[in-house]
Amino acid sequence: MQKVMSLLDNFQVSAPLVNALIGIALFWLVKYLFNTIKRIRSLPPGPWGLPIVGYLPFLGDHVYLQFDQLSKKYGPVYCLKLGDFDVVFVCDWPHMKEAVSNDALLARPHAAFFPGAVDDRSFGEMSGNPWREHRRLSLHILRDVGLGTSTLETLVKEEIDQFLTTLVNDGESVDFKKKISHSIVNNISILLFGHKYDHDDPAAIAISAANEEIGSSLNFAGVMAFLPWLTTIVFKFKLFNLAKVLKCFQIVDSHIQDEIDKHQEKNSQEVVDYIDGYLAEMKRREKQTKVDDNFSIDILRRNAASFYGAGTETVASTMEWVMIYLVKYPEYQDKIRSEIADVIGFERRPDFVDRNRMPFTMAFIHEAHRIGSVVANNLLRRASSDTKIGNHNIPKDSLVIFNFWSINRDPKLWPNPNKFDPTRFLTEDGTKVVKPPYLIPFGAGKRNCPGESLANVELFLYIVCIIQKYRVKVKPGTEISTEASFGLSRRPSELPTLIFEKISNSD
Repeated sequence: MQKVMSLLDNFQVSAPLVNALIGIALFWLVKYLFNTIKRIRSLPPGPWGLPIVGYLPFLGDHVYLQFDQLSKKYGPVYCLKLGDFDVVFVCDWPHMKEAVSNDALLARPHAAFFPGAVDDRSFGEMSGNPWREHRRLSLHILRDVGLGTSTLETLVKEEIDQFLTTLVNDGESVDFKKKISHSIVNNISILLFGHKYDHDDPAAIAISAANEEIGSSLNFAGVMAFLPWLTTIVFKFKLFNLAKVLKCFQIVDSHIQDEIDKHQEKNSQEVVDYIDGYLAEMKRREKQTKVDDNFSIDILRRNAASFYGAGTETVASTMEWVMIYLVKYPEYQDKIRSEIADVIGFERRPDFVDRNRMPFTMAFIHEAHRIGSVVANNLLRRASSDTKIGNHNIPKDSLVIFNFWSINRDPKLWPNPNKFDPTRFLTEDGTKVVKPPYLIPFGAGKRNCPGESLANVELFLYIVCIIQKYRVKVKPGTEISTEASFGLSRRPSELPTLIFEKISNSD
């Protein structure tokens, strides 16, 4: 005991040193509190959260609904602490219109969207010059290989012809969700790989299923997006259904890598698809001895995967909402068929240009976009410098979320916003369709979806071709729900089994 006391005596600290340590601790505490208060006062208003996790524990599955409700209490621009980040929400059109055109709000978060699951970034996750170079190159390649041209429209119509045959089932129901997903995948495959797949091709089926699983499993407000330091724990214990999601990423990556390998083996100078164009750009840079880590096979694979996933998810989800409202309101189906009879007839395949003479059909599509709100929130943005939205300060490195759901259900913009009503997009005499600037299903500004033109062509042609050939029905007594599920996109939680009844020209 005496030896222990003797040892303790050796560690005795003088009173001045103790006072100094306490003073330093108090100094840092005061500094921390001062900086915290300064940070909070510099941000838009919002509720307090918990230490470390912030407001994350209070968010449910349908975060866009909570974001909308919070805006009613704290104003259209407010702030939440989500994990490590200050996140500013924009929930009305005047502020969003300003924000989407603000170059200081074009950056993405420093961390990847799915840290640990995907190491390399697609151009959609890049910021600054790397993003600009990749976006410019991607749009250039896609236009060269047919995006926005009559050639691609013809290929889409050929795919739709094949798709329509899969809907015939002797008056019995079909799995529309699976069939439309496989068909949309083919349109993307034409642009990316230069070919499409048979509808029963195992590779196409596998990649469609993998993309669907990724889309439904990765909720927008995922833990890893806002608490990157949790990545190690999540991967170690395979939390949050991680093993299944990782397998899906591997399926997609492996499939795309096989396509890249085939393109490299053919050793052709002809550019017929996106992979050809990207490989050609890499060779051009090598000849110029440009060493650039932003152009690589890994990034090509991520770009292709992003196009594949986003291009399928949004269009397929929108088509599911379209089917919901076609069977819920069969009178609208009849109105579209009437326009088809007047403008196209029942023998000729529709062309995209026919939309200019089919105002009700286009109004129906716009209303499906609005009420479906497939993209309820934008992908996370980051302020690359101190900036403002309206009178609100947005400090550098704050994250910014545009809540499109709030815009699409704003009663100031849309009378009776919860009602499905295509006529809201028509002039009073019903002869013209009017799309207001605040309907932005594919985003707006420099970060808008690069596949918007293809999606518009697909949606019009698929809808018109289906109604031209079939009456879409459900079994008598079927309850049609408009409830939604939410992952990377918002889609019907339960699509009723659909019956496609072939019509005669006299119907």
